[in-house]
Amino acid sequence: MVSLSTARSKPSEEDEVVKSEPIKFSTSKASHRTWKVDRSMGSQYERPWWKVVPISLGLTAFLLWCALREETDVDAQLEKRLYEHLPSLVSDESEDGK
Repeated sequence: MVSLSTARSKPSEEDEVVKSEPIKFSTSKASHRTWKVDRSMGSQYERPWWKVVPISLGLTAFLLWCALREETDVDAQLEKRLYEHLPSLVSDESEDGK
């Protein structure tokens, strides 16, 4: 009886012929006919709905709050131009131009 290690160490002529030929894409596991996202990621990567829904609702609520909130003093300060915050920049620029 031949042991497994000696059987594997001596490749047959058919194996050598198959290895020297290019792999056909249409019959490979990467083909669009056989490839699926679930297969590549695995079923353990699917997120349960009770983890996805609270995060989605929280992000939606935050975006709605940002869009619908009232304008504050900070918003008004951010809308001012730089020259309104630092008037000395305007005077230096006007002196250089004269």
